Amino acid sequence: MANLFRIAVVEDDTSLASFLRLILRERGYEVEIYFDPEKALKEITYFKPHLVLTDLKMPKMDGIAFMEKAKKLCPEADFVVITAFGSIPSAVEAIKKGAVDYVTKPFSSPQEFLDLIENLLRKKAPKPESTEELPPLEILFAGMEALYEKVLKVAPTDTTVMLYGETGVGKTALAKAIHFLSQRKGSFVEINCASLPETLMEAELFGYEKGAFTGAVKSKPGKIELAQDGTLFLDEIAEMSLSMQAKFLKVLQDRTFERLGSLTPIKIRVRFITATNKNLKELLSQGKFREDLYFRINVFPLYIPPLRERKEALLKIAEFLIERIAKKLGSEKKFLSKSAKNLLLSYPWPGNIRELENVLERSFILSEEEEIELFLEESYRKKDLQEEGAKPLDLKSLEREAILEALKKAKGNKRKASEILGLPLRTLYHKLKEYGL
Repeated sequence: MANLFRIAVVEDDTSLASFLRLILRERGYEVEIYFDPEKALKEITYFKPHLVLTDLKMPKMDGIAFMEKAKKLCPEADFVVITAFGSIPSAVEAIKKGAVDYVTKPFSSPQEFLDLIENLLRKKAPKPESTEELPPLEILFAGMEALYEKVLKVAPTDTTVMLYGETGVGKTALAKAIHFLSQRKGSFVEINCASLPETLMEAELFGYEKGAFTGAVKSKPGKIELAQDGTLFLDEIAEMSLSMQAKFLKVLQDRTFERLGSLTPIKIRVRFITATNKNLKELLSQGKFREDLYFRINVFPLYIPPLRERKEALLKIAEFLIERIAKKLGSEKKFLSKSAKNLLLSYPWPGNIRELENVLERSFILSEEEEIELFLEESYRKKDLQEEGAKPLDLKSLEREAILEALKKAKGNKRKASEILGLPLRTLYHKLKEYGL
């Protein structure tokens, strides 16, 4: 997958600059080269690099002078200087002036150079602030490559994002990923609009001053304030009351708010992400959602498909979740049996990722062998399937039919049937007894 880090190369040697651009782009970095340091100073603020590679000796301006000026324009960027082997003292001087490292040319090993760059940028990568670790991007976006490309484009901007998707598809995880990829300095803060009554919702969102209402014994910042220079995620926005919608709309329009009990406006520098599992257009027609707010938050809509539409990614996601469950339980890693994989792929997962993780954790605990068998019965919810228009499955009938089919293929040989099903022989005998076969 693509890398969101941006690298500026300031080097008057055109062949070296082109070579650096080539090998860095192959690693997935976004790269701009500047042969003229004066031109670089004019354009670098628009590129907003995370890392700047600059030669020390250039005709119009030496690397140290360039770095001192560029650091004022890009205070968040790290600088690495490029120097000839015989000019190490100059590189040491550059480090005293603020460079984080230096490399000598000609490069003895391009791989060593790339490792250095990767290590420097890894340190700059923000860490997710939730106690739950954010899944690797290749797992989070498995089976959703087109969505990932859109996220890459919108993440670095200030654009308001709207997430649509069924319950349990991972809207919160996606919101955290957008924040993570945005490289924002502030925190990721979330609020669930369905979990609070209107009076508490207002206090949670805007904060309050001491004495603003009964029980306000001291001042408290709200979620918007806590998300300064970061991201505020409003989950289940469709559940927000009409009066709260009007107040939130004013924040989006004015980019200011006041704590309850205060008349002092606070300017905001917050990126907003909202989410819902409802059809907002239907709510608009029913008068349950404000049209003006809808157009404010629906700037960049992203739809997260349900798990049943991502069958090609199911096993990869399940394997990652099993590893995380093993770590959580302090247990040795286990593996899905062949029959478990078949059930995994045939079940429609009405509860999506959330249900999948719950089923896998329960199955991990109940499976005494190294191989995991799925225990789906307790998680099966007929009502959810009917609401989604999916045909309800009788899992016991499904399993019974699979056993009968395997026995038919094995011409009644139970050992061969157990191999076809991927079940231990004793488990097959137990199932035969259970289903009266």
